[in-house]
Amino acid sequence: MPRLPLNTAQLEVLTWVRDGAPDGVYEGYEHRIVARALHNRGLVEVKGHGKQWQASITEDGAYYADHGDYPPQEDSERPAADEKAPSPAERPSRDSAPAPAPRKPAVRKQGPTAAMMTALLAAPDNRIEIDYDEHHRYEQLAKTAERFKKVPEGMQVTVESDWRERTACVRLHPLPEWRMRVLDPVPVPASLRGASEVVKNLRDREDFEISASEKNRALRLAQALVAEAELRGHKAKFIKPPPKDRWGYVQKYDRNQGHLMLVLGPDEYRLSLFQISKNFEHVLSKTEAKRAEQGHWVQKWDVVPTERLGIRVETHGVSFWGSEWKDTADRPLEDSLAQVLQELELRHEAEERSREAAERARIERQRRWEIAREQAVQELTDSHRAKELAEQAKRWKRAADIREYADAVEQRALAEPDDDARREALEWAQWTREYADRVDPLRQRLRLPEPPKATEKALQPFMGGWSAYGPESTYRG
Repeated sequence: MPRLPLNTAQLEVLTWVRDGAPDGVYEGYEHRIVARALHNRGLVEVKGHGKQWQASITEDGAYYADHGDYPPQEDSERPAADEKAPSPAERPSRDSAPAPAPRKPAVRKQGPTAAMMTALLAAPDNRIEIDYDEHHRYEQLAKTAERFKKVPEGMQVTVESDWRERTACVRLHPLPEWRMRVLDPVPVPASLRGASEVVKNLRDREDFEISASEKNRALRLAQALVAEAELRGHKAKFIKPPPKDRWGYVQKYDRNQGHLMLVLGPDEYRLSLFQISKNFEHVLSKTEAKRAEQGHWVQKWDVVPTERLGIRVETHGVSFWGSEWKDTADRPLEDSLAQVLQELELRHEAEERSREAAERARIERQRRWEIAREQAVQELTDSHRAKELAEQAKRWKRAADIREYADAVEQRALAEPDDDARREALEWAQWTREYADRVDPLRQRLRLPEPPKATEKALQPFMGGWSAYGPESTYRG
């Protein structure tokens, strides 16, 4: 039975495993499920679970990654065991046998990362449109392309998406200026003589969980950051250890995370120093081996601290280089200190721009709100005067009707033969005319009505989408 070819997701995971399964490419566990399917096909080998999960490529997997197909199966060309091999007489002579067809050279299929880069380089504006639902996958491909140096020097690949429009695209464009800067190295002191108060307090902190063998180096790294930050005009503060509750458990919150704080203007950045550990298979004691035979749980791994250290920015927010730096085989943490400080300064600059933009937006909202309030005051005044106008017009028409009725009463009275009835009817007509004069606005002093008091409650119906209580208020009562 022919073996089914790999789909796009499987080919991506296979390429990722071939490239050494680098961190930061995948999130969650979906890629592990795909890797297990590749394991069942003999293309990768999966071991362990959880933090001990590992994947490595097999020979068949390496062949598929290079050629885009499974390796040829030699057994498929051999005759079956129950088939009788032809006798020498039945075999065709060497001269009469047809010449074997020449084998086509295997064409190496492009992986998804290489295919993305080829498409970007071929696009006129180095931009390709993608389905919105694919933007997370392309973000992983962009990280893989950068990690394995498939992006042209001085360029970067970014994925842009708009959830409102449900559109997405991938762009190949020049690196920003801050990524092209040549950073001066941060000097690390050879000893802790003359260390700052921040580092002294950190040295005595109980929860500074770094082994004694690496503690001095960690403190010297902290001192290097503090000294360089103060040299640049920033401030450094010691962060008090998080408190414990009455049961002895540490109460960790965002505000007490980290070991030291670097302050850049109004912005505070909390940093932690940590030691990287490695898992080693636990050697069972006799007692543990006996418990294991009885089906009880026993420890499988020993967590052993290594010589490697790391620095992490605990403060949340926009990031540029990232939030974590570690010792690597080709780059010690000392070489990353300049980048750590640049990261904080870039974040500070971004916060400054954000605050300036927020202030401009606040001023603009205030301006628009004041315009809306002025219009609301005018509309409130017009509404009040229109009501007064309608009321006066109503009274004027009523006075005219009353006078017309008074004329009719007088005509009736003059035709009355009885003197008393005539006198009473004329009195009624006289009072009617006097009353009409009292309600007639034209018989009174005419002037423009005064504007009503512009209270928030009175203005709210005329404010449109704004609150009468201010540009930042959401109250509409």
